[in-house]
Amino acid sequence: MELKMITSLYNYIQVVTKYYDDEERPYVNTWVDIEGMGYGWAWMAYEEKDWHKMMSKMVACEADRMLKDMENTLYFVYEDEKVKTYHFITLDGLYRTDVIISFSNTEIYR
Repeated sequence: MELKMITSLYNYIQVVTKYYDDEERPYVNTWVDIEGMGYGWAWMAYEEKDWHKMMSKMVACEADRMLKDMENTLYFVYEDEKVKTYHFITLDGLYRTDVIISFSNTEIYR
């Protein structure tokens, strides 16, 4: 719930999803999806004025998805002077997914 509410406090949002889905090498990151304000794939269907709303909706969808599987999810929250970051690690049987959601009032490049 905190994730959904915090989106209105920051100007910039970034969602990085790392997939570890190779059964032969379960600790190898096989795919990374990076979505942010003006980069990634999701924003392309939106005008710039709607980017924040689109990213807020993406964070809400991720939060809802993770809430359904909290018993298999570890999470960490860390913050520096410019960026607040939520890092979720979901261990779903054989596969692992990391979702890293960052918030800032300055542009994020991580």
